Amino acid sequence: VFELNSRIGDNMNNEFHASWTSVRDKRNPGDPFPMIQISNVGGGTLYIGNERSSMANQLNQDIYTLTDNFTINAGRHSITLGTHDEFYKFGNLFCQDLYGTYIYNSPNDFYDGNIARFRYGQGVESVTGTKRWMPEFSAGQIGFYAQDKWAITDNFDLTYGLRIDMPIMFDEPIQNAEFNVYAAQQGWDLKTNHKIAVEPMWSPRLGFRWDVLKNRNLIVRGGVGIFTGRVPYVWISNNFSNNGIAQFNYDSSKNNQDVKIQYDANNAGLADSRVNPKSPAQNAQTINVFDKNFKFAQQLRANLAADFKFLGIDWTVEGIYSKTINDMIVKNYDITATGKTYNEYAGLADYGDNRPMYEKSTVPYSAIYVLDNVSKGYSYNLSVKAEKSFDFGLDLMASYTYGKSKTINNGSSSVAASNWQYNYTHGNPNKPELANSNFNIPHQVMVSAYQHINWNKNPGRTIDNKTTIGLIYTGNSGSPYSIYVNGDLNGDGGYNDLMYIPTDAEVDAMLNKGLFVPVTNKNTGAVTKTPEQQAADFKQWLASEKYVKNHRGEYYDRNADNEDWENRLDLHIDHKFGFKWGKDIRYIQIGLDIINFTNMLNKKWGATLSQGGYNYYSPLSYGNMKVYSVDNAGTIVESKKRGYQFTNKGSYDMRSYSDYYSRWRMQLTAKLTF
Repeated sequence: VFELNSRIGDNMNNEFHASWTSVRDKRNPGDPFPMIQISNVGGGTLYIGNERSSMANQLNQDIYTLTDNFTINAGRHSITLGTHDEFYKFGNLFCQDLYGTYIYNSPNDFYDGNIARFRYGQGVESVTGTKRWMPEFSAGQIGFYAQDKWAITDNFDLTYGLRIDMPIMFDEPIQNAEFNVYAAQQGWDLKTNHKIAVEPMWSPRLGFRWDVLKNRNLIVRGGVGIFTGRVPYVWISNNFSNNGIAQFNYDSSKNNQDVKIQYDANNAGLADSRVNPKSPAQNAQTINVFDKNFKFAQQLRANLAADFKFLGIDWTVEGIYSKTINDMIVKNYDITATGKTYNEYAGLADYGDNRPMYEKSTVPYSAIYVLDNVSKGYSYNLSVKAEKSFDFGLDLMASYTYGKSKTINNGSSSVAASNWQYNYTHGNPNKPELANSNFNIPHQVMVSAYQHINWNKNPGRTIDNKTTIGLIYTGNSGSPYSIYVNGDLNGDGGYNDLMYIPTDAEVDAMLNKGLFVPVTNKNTGAVTKTPEQQAADFKQWLASEKYVKNHRGEYYDRNADNEDWENRLDLHIDHKFGFKWGKDIRYIQIGLDIINFTNMLNKKWGATLSQGGYNYYSPLSYGNMKVYSVDNAGTIVESKKRGYQFTNKGSYDMRSYSDYYSRWRMQLTAKLTF
């Protein structure tokens, strides 16, 4: 980091900052070895070997930042002219299944070599020169701004300004000529070698601060403006990696009888004779592109707040509203609407699930994911905070926040396919409905108490020797959650279908139509749960689940409900002491934080359902279910029937506490201040 502050005359100054940040993130999974997944092992799933996304996963980042602010003080005006420029160089190695991934449905299938699914990926050596291909690209964002802080009166300041940001792509993704021709034939105007357009993004802003009583006991402040953000460049890197010719991916869930597991990871591509990484087009590949008019994120944001003193307490009341101008969405151009709805497809005339049905388009690619923009979405927060400090060293704070957040796509994954496939919907997956975001927490209460103990009893000394002990309570609505159907209900190829919540009469109609598939024993062919038992248990569960029971005959909207209220108490202790270093004073601060402190006291306290964000559940399964029966010769035979299975009891509780986030955690910190 380099910083230069200059004073020019009596009324002008300049601040210049330059920095360079180098980040190297690399997963080290261990020796080359495939991933082996075996289901139905003691009621769970067994994983052996490497995790499929960690076999070749590395991100290199070099970030260069330049900032210059030139300020002119002219009477009641303080004018700032400046620039903030960022330049990036990225290298992103992400090759899933490089050592091979083998999935088995049972231990017996593993012993017998019956592979249910085989996945493999590598760089195409004829194009990239290596199996472990790391695409590299450079980008930047240049910003210029002008601002005037105008002291209109002694107690009223008005700040207004304009900022212009311009994102720049210095490199061009690899051209896939065949795809470009195909896209043009479809009228899509998409190319693998498109670059994001260099267009100015305008951000005007206006703010004010009013000292109403001219004694700082009541300050009203607020503002409105447009704010431009950065796109996570890992989304852009998908377009450099998945162009259909430089990286090869193979995924087979059918006709795997000749697939043989390769424990030597160097030979993973030999497991299946159908794999031909020298010719990616032979095995349909995934294409990632972005719309040529794709824009970085922008929001219109406004806030209004008041800071005041009342009853000897410092209060802040604030409201913030944000409206989406540009946000991201991922679309899959590989699906086509059939023109039918689900109830038509299932032959249920009076059934309320009328979501549109889809089918895979007849395109020579496994998927075509397009990064595009949407303008729907908003959020708001209303908060009140009270603070008071006492002469004997006690600081108290309490706050309450009510909020709402709506979005089209949460963009919670670094992979385009996941941002599309796991954006749950009951409509068009390429035009999903506006719904609660993954971060929608309606209510939050925070209370903290910090006691500062000054051990320095000599009033003539100025060197700190102070201990701080604090307790921080957080209470909030639980994580938002979605309920979806475990299977591809609408035919779009994704497991992203939100559940329709049927009435009892509609469950009976499903049963009468034969849509519940019996659960059978693979070894004996015996029926372990009849369709009638499933329907009865499903109705009992629908009548008891807290949100579902009040919304029968409706879809479960994405993140429609939140988990129950949760409480957490954290403990903070630190000690700060100073010492002389020559003529100067230096400080050392040692700290201890215990997160979820009550769980350390009692393992039953502090439990949370949160998995670090939103939750999702799938109590009902749908698809081509395996049915086992005994033929006349006494042989167990397997058949498949499309429909539903509800394998749980009617009293089923789909929730379970997070093993990680329910535990207490401790961190030690040390800080030296020069």
